[in-house]
Order: sequence, then C-alpha cells, then structure tokens
Amino acid sequence: MDVMDFFQTLTLWFVILIFLQTGSGNSGPLFTAISLFAIILVFALPLFLLIVLVTGLSDN
Repeated sequence: MDVMDFFQTLTLWFVILIFLQTGSGNSGPLFTAISLFAIILVFALPLFLLIVLVTGLSDN
C-alpha cells in the first residue's frame, strides 16, 4: 500500500467519525442504512490499516 493510500484511508476514517457524531438528527431508512455502513467502516478501517502495516513491515 502506498503512503498516499494509507493517509486517504485514515482521512476517510476521520470523516466517518465526524459524520456519525454530527449526523444523528436525521431519521429515515436511508440515513439508518448509511449509519450502519459507517459504523461497520469505523471498526473495519483501523483493522485494515493495522493489517496493512503489519504485512508491510514483515515484507521489509
């Protein structure tokens, strides 16, 4: 993984966190689906970044 891809993924993680903190006023099925997807990404992206870092360090 390129360094730029790493930082783009990290930025996406922060954007998702900000969305979850500020977007709680809306209700409806679309917003609920987006929120569930965002919650999954909040947990999946750090795990993905950790795996990429570990495999990147082991390759060197």
